[in-house]
Amino acid sequence: MNSIINKNKHKLLNAVSGALLCMSMCAVTPVFSQEYIEIEPLFEYISAPEELATLDEKSNYLVEHFWDKMDFKTKTTVDQTALNHAFKVYTTTIRFAEKNKATASVNKLLENLSKNPTLLLQFTKAAEENIYGPRADVWIDEVYIKFLQTLIKNKKIPQARKDKYEKQLSMLESSIVGNKAPQFKFENSNGTEASYFPMTTPTILIFGDPANTDWRIARLRMETNTALNQAVEKGKINILFILPDFQEGWKDEVANYPQRWTVGCADKLGENLDIRAKSSIYFASVWFVDSEGKIALKNTPLEEVIVRALDSVN
Repeated sequence: MNSIINKNKHKLLNAVSGALLCMSMCAVTPVFSQEYIEIEPLFEYISAPEELATLDEKSNYLVEHFWDKMDFKTKTTVDQTALNHAFKVYTTTIRFAEKNKATASVNKLLENLSKNPTLLLQFTKAAEENIYGPRADVWIDEVYIKFLQTLIKNKKIPQARKDKYEKQLSMLESSIVGNKAPQFKFENSNGTEASYFPMTTPTILIFGDPANTDWRIARLRMETNTALNQAVEKGKINILFILPDFQEGWKDEVANYPQRWTVGCADKLGENLDIRAKSSIYFASVWFVDSEGKIALKNTPLEEVIVRALDSVN
């Protein structure tokens, strides 16, 4: 949960509590007219005591006490927009708190929610919006999986409400960082059926669209990266480019890809693997599988994956 580290922490000492204080006064959200409307917060957001000097101390306090004023016994639904906003602020505290403090906070929150299926479903929607979906500022799979598991186990929530979340959980659990990379089948660019399975050779997996302009630019940069090309030529690194969904004419699109790359097309691969890509940030879902066949990086910018791959063989 602390995978996102800001190297200039001293600049953020007051950012977390300051933002919370500001947001406690009024929460706003944009509408399509580009105007802003005021949203009444669910409760007054807390701020960290002034005597807490460091970002860690402030974040630990905030993550521990953030939901203190939330009424978990209410039997009615709450304003989902206001809850989404509150969860967004809570996400900031999770990101900068110590992992054990953040974990304890999430566990306590889910314990309270397990007794209230109505709120549990609403909180899971808020978690989906803020730490899983395409509009999320950050993806925190470890936390979101906890919400999914708690919701799915709750016997008071109808199965029809659980179906989507069961699919998400299955996909995430098959693609957890630190676990063995999952195997999958695909059609090779030469028309034969092939299978990917983790090997001892570090592998860059790219799930993308060959027609995407940003990807085309990135591919040219990869092909002119001398260190990467040498590592691939010597068999030290493998590169796989896979279309996660079938497209007419895809073989023509990849006809000029480097011969040392493995290029292919699967169908509906995103139903089984976590290959989310934020269209506003990434042009593809990029993984790095290490020499032990484990997912070391997932849904990470390509440049970061290349550096990690080269470091692993040097």
